[in-house]
Order: sequence, then structure tokens, then C-alpha cells
Amino acid sequence: MSPRTKIESSLYLSLLGFFIEKPSYGYELYKYISKETSFFKIWYLKQSQFYGFLERLFHEGFLSQTMVEGDQYPDRKLFTITEPGLEQLERWIIKPVNRGREMRQEFIAKLFIAQNFYKEKIGLLVENQKSVCYKWLENQELFLINEKDHFQILLIDYRTKQIQAMLDWLEQINYEQNF
Repeated sequence: MSPRTKIESSLYLSLLGFFIEKPSYGYELYKYISKETSFFKIWYLKQSQFYGFLERLFHEGFLSQTMVEGDQYPDRKLFTITEPGLEQLERWIIKPVNRGREMRQEFIAKLFIAQNFYKEKIGLLVENQKSVCYKWLENQELFLINEKDHFQILLIDYRTKQIQAMLDWLEQINYEQNF
């Protein structure tokens, strides 16, 4: 068993962004996200997982659903983002990730949603994340104080360089905010 504890991801909240412009049926939205956007390069979802997340968002009050009767197809659920869903999405978008490994997926999903639906929030998202990255760098410097173990020093150096690369990338995003 892995010594890491399972971390509950809030990545599923990114799906709320796809409901900003209009309500959607689950199947049509899944097809759109998987075939017409680059979102699946960030987070690949099986269709069953996708439906599970829609149900979770509904049960949490972030989506409402209406059953629409079909003449030539089975009844379908039409999902609409709720006011609490919009508020949750707006909080989630600007909240920095707390672990470096979350940059690859959750931060980039936030950036994707912000780029498509909340361009005005990109700068705040980036600045908030840079603040967290600078704290990570400070912690690495503290870890290095009085460290004698050569391997630990190598690990700290590796992590420091990863964080610095993240900061360099975030600076580039801030500079090129109109992508």
C-alpha cells in the first residue's frame, strides 16, 4: 500500500465551467468535451465517470436537472448550473493548488476554464499560484539548512528546480495573458 494518503481532488468542479454558456445534456456535453476541446488532454474521463461527476454536482446543489421527454429518444436530463454552482466555480478558479503534483492537472484545468469562460480571472489565478510557489521555495530553503545527507540535498535541489520552472512558466502566462 502506498504511504501517500489519497487526496480528494476538486478537479470535478471544472466541469461546471462547461455549463456557463448554456444548459446541456450529459451525452452531448461529454461528446463536445471529448471531441471538440483539448480538455481531455488535461483530464481523460470515461463516460461513466463523467456521468458520476454530473450526479455528484447535482447532489451538491451545483447543478439542477430537468427531465426532458423525448419523442424519438429516451427521456434525458438537462443540466443547468445553479447560483451556488457559479459561486463555487468562481471560488475554485482563483484558488491555488496546494501541491506541486496538482499543477499538471488541476491548475491547468483551472487555466483552461478561465481561458474559455473567465478571462478576467486568469491574472488572479496566476498571482495566487505564484504566491504559493514562492512559499514552496522558502520551505525548500528551510529544509536545506543544516542538511548533511547528500541524497536529501539532491532531492531538495530537484524540488527547488521544479518549483522554479513552475514559477518561470507562471510568469510566462502572466506575460502572455491574451492567449
